[in-house]
Amino acid sequence: MKIWHGYGTEHSMNLKLIGHFADADEANAAIEVIKVLTAAAELEHEAGRLEYGEPLRMFGDELLAVLSEVKIHSLGYADVEQFLYDADVKADGSDVVVQTDEIDVIAFVKVLLARGAIVEMFSMHDHSTGVGGQ
Repeated sequence: MKIWHGYGTEHSMNLKLIGHFADADEANAAIEVIKVLTAAAELEHEAGRLEYGEPLRMFGDELLAVLSEVKIHSLGYADVEQFLYDADVKADGSDVVVQTDEIDVIAFVKVLLARGAIVEMFSMHDHSTGVGGQ
């Protein structure tokens, strides 16, 4: 269970992030990268090296190996925790759609951009669809 500590009355962003790719194969490859990074973050958490609210001080050898394997070199220490948050990530044809109540989604944005996506992001509180009508 994640406990929210912060100022404000509303923390639910109802955020939608869409990565538009050239084709479904590229979208599915990006989904696989997100799955691999999520699994690596979960292993770091289980090993006690990654705690909610406390960004990594150093990348462990295992995590560095995963980052090299998936060729993602833009993630910072604070970004990795975001893969532990609740997010619904799915492929929809040539798009990757990420829906979450979190505001910290730069890790997902970085992965989508690194894999070649055009990215759009919006609050479902204010908009029902994005530019592409998703």
